[in-house]
Amino acid sequence: MIRQYLFLFIFFLFLGGCVSKIDTNTTLYNDWKQRLTAKKTWQVKGKLAFISPDERQSANLNWQQTTNTNNLILTTFIGTRILSLKQTINGAELEFDGDAYFDANAAELLKRLTGFTLPVDNADNWLKGTIDDESLVVDELGRAKQVLWFDKAGKKWQITYGTYIQKAGYWLPTKLTLKHQQIKIKIQLYDWQFK
Repeated sequence: MIRQYLFLFIFFLFLGGCVSKIDTNTTLYNDWKQRLTAKKTWQVKGKLAFISPDERQSANLNWQQTTNTNNLILTTFIGTRILSLKQTINGAELEFDGDAYFDANAAELLKRLTGFTLPVDNADNWLKGTIDDESLVVDELGRAKQVLWFDKAGKKWQITYGTYIQKAGYWLPTKLTLKHQQIKIKIQLYDWQFK
């Protein structure tokens, strides 16, 4: 009887070993921050909450960047598109309320038409947490925790990084908060992809 239980135990142990998949994404690069800074093609999905003294709005976000373009799509929680912002070296195009608008500065275009203040021009560094500034505070693993940073328009932002995940050899932020004067933007990111 004990022999049968021992045989079953070994059999199930063997089956468990066969089905477990080795996750190659858990190995962290020694120079992960430099490699992540160099990565210019990425996509991330998440949620964004815009909080000001007058209003509070939230949306799903899908942010994609390639070498030459930066695309931000905001949708409602049921999937209805709120806006689509595309930025290239030639300028920015915003599709909002069924119309297309153009400007040289993506952040200014977004602010003028929607009221959202978001430093989209510099998203690559602050969104990935690879921002480099003398005010940067890092944790014991070298991950950004807090920074006072100026965007291209000269607006001062306090960025606080809450949590990270380890994926594709990098530490990637999953929760961050941006503050500028009385504006607070909370961002939760849950699906980082790199090419």
